[in-house]
Amino acid sequence: MTRRIRSTLLAVASLALGSYTQAGLLDSPPPAFGDLPGQVVFRMGPVYYHPGEADTIVTCTNADDVPARVALELFDQADQPVGTLVQAALAVRGTVNFVTSANSTRDYWVVIENLSALDHGKARVSATTTRLSCTAYHRIRASDGTIQEKALELVKKVPHRPRR
Repeated sequence: MTRRIRSTLLAVASLALGSYTQAGLLDSPPPAFGDLPGQVVFRMGPVYYHPGEADTIVTCTNADDVPARVALELFDQADQPVGTLVQAALAVRGTVNFVTSANSTRDYWVVIENLSALDHGKARVSATTTRLSCTAYHRIRASDGTIQEKALELVKKVPHRPRR
């Protein structure tokens, strides 16, 4: 194999691998829900998680006339997936709270597992419906035990184009 062909193949392979590793919040496909395709409905940030100090809670309500499946994905500052993908089945008008803290044990709270400390992360909500309402906030615990809640700075609904 000539040096030129070998260099070309190496460049093509590097580009292919580079584009694979760059997949993140904006360009990775949404999760599928069994046989049902998912679609990104919201993007949000920043997301914080510091064990015992700061948590992020994302609350979603199904506003559709049919049951829905909803997933939350977290990404770090480098746009790499972090934690375990979490999903929930929502009845019509059903609500779920996705939380970063394993200390949260309330009904309808789904904990994101395998998560290390996160500064300025991002989140993406995908679902089987676009008729979803989501909000998010931070819970910050002070050393004296008081808790302050602060809304996320950015919760953006993703526009959808009809499928062909």
